Amino acid sequence: DTTKRNLIERPSKIVVLGGAVVDMVARPKEKTEIIIGTSNPGSCAESDGGVGRNVAEALGRLGCNPVLYSAIGSDLRGQGLMERLEGVGCTNMSVVVKDASTATYLAVLNGDGDLHVAIANMGVLSEIAVPPKEIFEQGIEFLVMDGNPTVSVLRQASEFAVENGITICLEPTSVPKARAVAQDQELLSRITYAFPNVDELMAMAEKLSDRPELTLEDLATINHLPHIQVAAAMVLKQMNPDGAHLVITMGDKGVFLASRRNDEVSKLQHFPAPYGVEVKNATGAGDSLCAAFIASLVNGKSESDAVAIGMQAATLSLECANRAVSPNLADLKLS
Repeated sequence: DTTKRNLIERPSKIVVLGGAVVDMVARPKEKTEIIIGTSNPGSCAESDGGVGRNVAEALGRLGCNPVLYSAIGSDLRGQGLMERLEGVGCTNMSVVVKDASTATYLAVLNGDGDLHVAIANMGVLSEIAVPPKEIFEQGIEFLVMDGNPTVSVLRQASEFAVENGITICLEPTSVPKARAVAQDQELLSRITYAFPNVDELMAMAEKLSDRPELTLEDLATINHLPHIQVAAAMVLKQMNPDGAHLVITMGDKGVFLASRRNDEVSKLQHFPAPYGVEVKNATGAGDSLCAAFIASLVNGKSESDAVAIGMQAATLSLECANRAVSPNLADLKLS
């Protein structure tokens, strides 16, 4: 294994640790049934993806000069993926794994555009390593982690970050990965900002419940509170004891910002989804929101303002048909 660089070549305040994936989508002609066992006329498209990579691209387009630390295969797909990232202002420090292929996700859709079958080749992501300690000593302010590295890698990286006063953010990535993080109390206690969707939040809360015999709905009824508020309070209690925030994405129901400062009771603020959004591609919307939220904090915004700006970024990416992250993020006003 070799790293492309050992030191950051230009000033950066954000390190992203997570997955880089090439997404391939095949679909038959519209309203055409797939015939199994033979060739079907249709179209194929390839694009860059992966939660960490998406967040890094969005941060790059927002002018934040992020550093992405990931793992790719020694192949043309990986090389092209990283070159395109550098083209939008990201420093790449990915580990190149010999005799491995870059992570790929191949989806075959049916004639209505719904998933028919998919194959995920993600083995190389298990090779994502802890960034060198000296990276955290170069003026970094935020470490953004997705759920693709192993929990031990996330824990060690978070330790380096805490030692250098760096704020830690988590994009859970999936329900199983969210559960894995929730099970590691040491890791969870270092996280100040997390960006789960509602399913990931519920999975984390269920792992943290001190009354496992009761469902979240039971606890909500007992406490006369909405179940999302109960779940958020349970997760926030185990996060950074000095204060923590959850940005909970709920699709067309908008976003909830749940916050706890020191020992105060957690607060919940709702941001409705904008009307009239023409959804063309939802794969990078949450990642765009995460990136714009963090970029807003770097620019001195409050958490509430950061959510509002993040939702603008998510909308731009939702309306972008062929990319996870919209190039129009470059036009977003952060100050």
